[in-house]
Amino acid sequence: MPPTRPAALTLDSRSLPASSKTDTILDAFDRLSLGAILEITEDSEPRALRNELAQLRPGKFSWDARNRGGNRWTIRLERIDERAEGEAFLLHVPAFSSAKATTTKELGSQMSERSFKAGETIFDEGEMWPYLGIVKSGKVIYTILSPDGKTHTIGERLTHDTLNESGTFDGGGATTRAEALTDAVVVTLPSEAVLHACRNDAELALGFLIAASQARRRSIDTIADLAFAHVLQRVAKFLLGYARQSSGMTRGLPGVEHLSQAQIAAAAGTVRDMAARALLRLKNAGAVELDRGRVKAIDRARLEVYALNVQAPPV
Repeated sequence: MPPTRPAALTLDSRSLPASSKTDTILDAFDRLSLGAILEITEDSEPRALRNELAQLRPGKFSWDARNRGGNRWTIRLERIDERAEGEAFLLHVPAFSSAKATTTKELGSQMSERSFKAGETIFDEGEMWPYLGIVKSGKVIYTILSPDGKTHTIGERLTHDTLNESGTFDGGGATTRAEALTDAVVVTLPSEAVLHACRNDAELALGFLIAASQARRRSIDTIADLAFAHVLQRVAKFLLGYARQSSGMTRGLPGVEHLSQAQIAAAAGTVRDMAARALLRLKNAGAVELDRGRVKAIDRARLEVYALNVQAPPV
């Protein structure tokens, strides 16, 4: 039988004022006992909240965010022991959370880990990487290379997120390139061991099926942005992931000050010149502050006007 999961406390944060939203969530989280869960309801993709919590409570929570459709997200935050290793670490990975104890024990015995420096490649697009990876610390980005040589960033992975799911389950090459955006530690499990475990544990297989369904939802959102959203909107939406849940102009979350215009362009699916023009528009609108072309501070409310395409003309 899978381990019993504690009942979750619930918090609907959709109506909370921006100035107190993070403090309210932190207060609720800090009152959790080890192993307890806080379930939060949001109305938009909660990437910024995760980045902020990773700064304020590093290593103290596991994250399971699900897009329910209709502008409704649920996020399960579990209070965890940041020293968890082996099978205890695996239980904080969403796909493994309901697996049998015997499954996680067996897979835990086959785990290994490797450290990567910022900018180092973990695996390349098309590479036959024989592992399922799990981010233990740091941040990893997925990129693809277009036929004309341009690099496009298509997603990021943080602690407890998995890597190379497609290669693990269909036996093909990696669908993207995975690169350490910061110094990172990645846990690896042999793909064959994961496949064997899924054949013998329906809950683990279901966990990966749910994860794959959520990944498909994210892909559809990305495709829709590239097809229908103008560059200004895409740049603004990407930068929202670094905007604190606060009012007024506030210093951006860690990492944003290191993003080059080329990196922002890659994340927004455009070229550097267009991203630079979008950043200038956002600066002139009081949505961001720039320091030598890099984002220093963000006014979340003003940035949302452009990210949500409210009366925002193209660049």
